[in-house]
Amino acid sequence: MRFVRIVASLSALSLGIAGTSVAAESSGQGADTTSSATAQKAYQAIAGVDRKLTEAATDVPASTSGADALKTTQRGVGVTIPTDPRSDVTIAGRNGAVSVTLPFSGSAAKAASSHSGTVTFDNKNSSSTTPIARGDGSTQINTVINDAKAPKRYTYKMKVPQGAKIEQKANSILVTKNGKLVAGIAPAWAKDAKGKSVPTHYEVKGDAVTQVVDHSDKFTYPVVADPWLGADLFETLETNRKGQYEGQDVYSGMLSAWGMAVYTGSGIPSNIVVGNQIIRYIGWEEWKDRLVGQNPAATLEQQYACHVAYGYAFWGAGFHWDLEAARPSNPMWDLPGYVLRHKCNWTQDDLWW
Repeated sequence: MRFVRIVASLSALSLGIAGTSVAAESSGQGADTTSSATAQKAYQAIAGVDRKLTEAATDVPASTSGADALKTTQRGVGVTIPTDPRSDVTIAGRNGAVSVTLPFSGSAAKAASSHSGTVTFDNKNSSSTTPIARGDGSTQINTVINDAKAPKRYTYKMKVPQGAKIEQKANSILVTKNGKLVAGIAPAWAKDAKGKSVPTHYEVKGDAVTQVVDHSDKFTYPVVADPWLGADLFETLETNRKGQYEGQDVYSGMLSAWGMAVYTGSGIPSNIVVGNQIIRYIGWEEWKDRLVGQNPAATLEQQYACHVAYGYAFWGAGFHWDLEAARPSNPMWDLPGYVLRHKCNWTQDDLWW
């Protein structure tokens, strides 16, 4: 009889412990879930480095009760951020989908969210990962580094469409297929809590992209770094936004925030030359796919090339690049000194040869 009572007592104790465990998991406060305090701290660190990063987040609320913490489509680009860090962040644009495995996904805690459009994973190593889904369809996968004990290497494995290739262009990463952009990563950057730049770069090996952040005690923590993933270099591409010119169509485009980061090298001079070439050639393929067709008039590509080459010089004019079909072909548009005369808006009178 005593043996039966002991067994019964142990069984009751076991059930009680199991019940406590189930209750903890169902409340979302288990040991494998990122705390709301960690999510809030990461968000504040990112906003502290540059408030524009958090202000750009979509207003879609995150929910960590299902498989997808956040799933949205912004300007035709689908973004999925998982609840479980072992699942991938996915961005799906016109030319296919690219999925990215998060760093330390095997040991990181499940997602928590403190603000719309953002999700945080505690990496349990003095760092956290906070993807932000932006309104232009891009996603910034922010790494928040809390102290000098945190790792310096953050690896993202990429799954790309069949036939696509991963290329490193200076400090940008492109996923292309048949010369067209599937997705890409803007140039690497990292800043400390005082806005000081922290040395960082990407390393590519096969399907793995590693961001190396050379942080140390000489910087003020937390340090924020990010791979900024996007699919469209241009946010808007439209016809006759202000009407026609001389009875013919005007084609207009404005770089997305992500495209601007590629174009300007994220403010890093050594990346600008490569960024210019990406916008010039990969960007023109986007214009052909989305706006002007596969066989546009020569003048349209000439005007586009002019805007790409000299868009930096006319910074204050904004970034709507207008291409007028009525303008004549001008294969010598880029002669030295000639651009100052026509400013990419040549007429028949400018064709002096």
